[in-house]
Amino acid sequence: MKGAMVEMDERYDGGRRGSGEPEQEYGYGRRAGYSEQDYSERKRYSSSGRTDYSERETYGRQEREYNTRYPESVRQERLYNTRHPESTREERLYNTRHPEPARQERLYNTRHPESGRQEREYNTRYPESSRRRAAEARPHSGERPPRQPNGQPAPADRRRKRRKKRRMSGIVKIFIILLIALLIGFLAFRFMKNMMSSAEEPVNLTGQLVTVTIPEGATTRDIAKILKENKLIKNEFLFRLSSKMDGFDGTYRQGTYEIDTGLSKTQIMELLQTGVVMERRKVTIPEGFTVKQIAERAFEAGVCSVQEFIDECNTGTFDYEFLQGLPDREYRLEGYLFPSTYFLSDEMTAHDLIDMMLTEFDKVYKKYKSDIEASEYTLDQIVTIASMVEKEINVPEERQRAAGVIYNRLKQDGMALGIDATVLYAVGKTGGELTAEDLNTDSPYNTRKNTGLPLGPISNPGEPSIEAAVKPESHNYLYYVLEAQGKNNHVYCETYDDFLAAKEAYQASLQ
Repeated sequence: MKGAMVEMDERYDGGRRGSGEPEQEYGYGRRAGYSEQDYSERKRYSSSGRTDYSERETYGRQEREYNTRYPESVRQERLYNTRHPESTREERLYNTRHPEPARQERLYNTRHPESGRQEREYNTRYPESSRRRAAEARPHSGERPPRQPNGQPAPADRRRKRRKKRRMSGIVKIFIILLIALLIGFLAFRFMKNMMSSAEEPVNLTGQLVTVTIPEGATTRDIAKILKENKLIKNEFLFRLSSKMDGFDGTYRQGTYEIDTGLSKTQIMELLQTGVVMERRKVTIPEGFTVKQIAERAFEAGVCSVQEFIDECNTGTFDYEFLQGLPDREYRLEGYLFPSTYFLSDEMTAHDLIDMMLTEFDKVYKKYKSDIEASEYTLDQIVTIASMVEKEINVPEERQRAAGVIYNRLKQDGMALGIDATVLYAVGKTGGELTAEDLNTDSPYNTRKNTGLPLGPISNPGEPSIEAAVKPESHNYLYYVLEAQGKNNHVYCETYDDFLAAKEAYQASLQ
């Protein structure tokens, strides 16, 4: 412990040991109680042959070595500490209570009272880290913080200040981030608003009306898709976004609307919100209706007479791709008047109603156009097959299977289709039993007498039957017959014998 004390005093002395200056405060240098002779002997010993100790500059290590080899001096040292207890206790107490930087600063200030010389000497003798620690220990301008007995702020206070500073710094950062986020959001909102405003087409009513139907339960996304398909809007996303931002989302009402092609997006949203729909006259065209039957419905709805409707079908001008190259027949547009429910205005004519039905067919046609073009059949032939499936099959699951039977029979040389629905169409009947006379009718629609497909469609099919004709089921069936009276399902057979057996079972059910 004493050796450690001496080494520490050596550091604080800054290499001034051996300079000849007396150090009375803490007992350094020539201590009281030492004779001049003893001091000389020690000095003589330290320089007489022990080069390892003579080269040391500090008096502390000389004293430690000397006291080890000369017990008399130890007794003198003990006697000195006994006679001068106060200085020793002060030194021990000081070194215990004050950390090293404080001891260093206090010892230095005690021995070097001149402030100017103190600062220069201190900065020269102590490295940068020591000067930095000493500078941190000195108080700053402003309010003086609580200090320890050595003049430094308490460590707990410094830690609290650092934590508070870090918390304040974190709060400031969060505030800045939120401010930037709000600014970016505001700018993005203004940008989208301006973009939507710029995308808004100028209002220029064209007089061309497009009829659109908003079904029950349709969402804004569904409505946007319908409007886009009818070329009333250019961008579905912008329509949905505008509906959300302008408060229209969820307010649109079902029904059929007539919309001018020159209306702006906002005007269309306002119109769809009003619920002012064309419900004064409504006409429903079921799947499988013929042109003649549709003409009768148009007459019932007050649109036109039966003959006016038929004449417009045969002679009217309609600009649709799928109508090019149709053969001459009694009802030119048979098969292409798409069955659905249509809402009619007071000014609607036969031409307008027919055009609406052709528009709906065009939508379905475009869905299967690529498949049709890839097949070995024309559109008119596929529509003809679909019309026979529509009239023959009442079970939806059987449509593709029945279409497969028709295609299989077309591939058989000399084999007639033998579809009764074509004979009924040929004789002008919409249902009922066929007579022997009906079966022998000479007509290009009679598939009992003629092979191949009839001259054209025998009804106006819906989309499921059109899809069945485009994508038939692959199998080896060549026949089908009703299973029994009162049932709509059929029995499918690969051979003629199986067909006869199934037919006999059906006839037995009639009794």
